[in-house]
Amino acid sequence: INDIIRCESQRSYTQLFLKDGNKLTVTKTLKQFEQELMDYHFIRIHQSHLVNLNYIEKYIKNKGGFVILSNGSKLPVAIRKKEILFKELEQL
Repeated sequence: INDIIRCESQRSYTQLFLKDGNKLTVTKTLKQFEQELMDYHFIRIHQSHLVNLNYIEKYIKNKGGFVILSNGSKLPVAIRKKEILFKELEQL
């Protein structure tokens, strides 16, 4: 679990992006991963993205904004998810 940087929805599949640069495609929905990983510092920041809070390096302001992850990924944050993201980051 600690090696997962982020998860991205691909319809009925989910792509897992790992710390070592590898990707895995799994036949589970992002919603299933969200439920299984919520106790491990993962948060849904967008309809298509679930991220490990431990790998967030920067937040860039915008309407919803963007997060930059340790692997260089730049992901959008949905406007409705912004406050939840800030609360979770404060608790780390």
